[in-house]
Amino acid sequence: MCDIIQVSHTGYRSWLDRPESSYKQNDIEDKKIVKKSFISSKRHVGTRPLKKLIERDFKRTISRRRIARLMREENLEVKTTKKYRVPTSAARDNQHISPNQLKRCFEVSRPNHKWVGDITYIPTEQGWCYLAVYMDLFSRKVVGWSFDSSMTSDLVEQALQRAIWSRKVPKGLMVHTDQGTQFTSKSYKRLLHDWGMQASMSGRGNCWDNAVIESFFKTLKRETIYSLPKQMSKKQMQFTLSEYIGYYNQYRLHSHNDYYSPNQFEDQFWKQFKQIPCTQKY
Repeated sequence: MCDIIQVSHTGYRSWLDRPESSYKQNDIEDKKIVKKSFISSKRHVGTRPLKKLIERDFKRTISRRRIARLMREENLEVKTTKKYRVPTSAARDNQHISPNQLKRCFEVSRPNHKWVGDITYIPTEQGWCYLAVYMDLFSRKVVGWSFDSSMTSDLVEQALQRAIWSRKVPKGLMVHTDQGTQFTSKSYKRLLHDWGMQASMSGRGNCWDNAVIESFFKTLKRETIYSLPKQMSKKQMQFTLSEYIGYYNQYRLHSHNDYYSPNQFEDQFWKQFKQIPCTQKY
């Protein structure tokens, strides 16, 4: 072989016994760190959050380009899937529709100032089920949710009540939703009124007015529903959703929060004032 490729025998033996370069050794070490960070984040994050996570947990700076190369060499891929979104029901008249007070102002300076809510469809073995979620725009934390096989006003009311129970709700808190019939029902409006909340609604058929919660649903489905080997029963799906929302609030890095999880971001806010957070860990 050496004769064919015109390499000296001594040079070949020297290459065999030569220790790996410092660059290769760093590559091996960095691959372990990248792989460990990628797995700890449930294989759902790209190079940007991984860079922040490695700097924070391992006190090591690795460029995004290098992380991308190491991920390719280790076959670490973030898979995304586009799915058809079934439209939710819209209100039939304008009698109970509230004006759009949010006006796509998604930046909030403190917790419990603006919440957003919506419903999405979840497939199960028993057919379509429905997930109602409320999120705090300050930290993008899920503050209340409910899961059931029927899409009634009880579904969103239960999710909102859970959010109220888990937070210290101030008077005048804005709750923004779409114009679905569940959010225009008399019982839902009464619940908002009893707790001194302001109702705000997106324009008809305009998903961009509630883009934050739509983005959360897309993330949830990509990281859980679409990656499931098969459809689950309603009970199994409820447990899976509960587990994911707990992970999302406590551990999942969020670009809006400078790559801190929602709970970590809120904890940092309350530490500035040396106060105990007015939220319960979800």
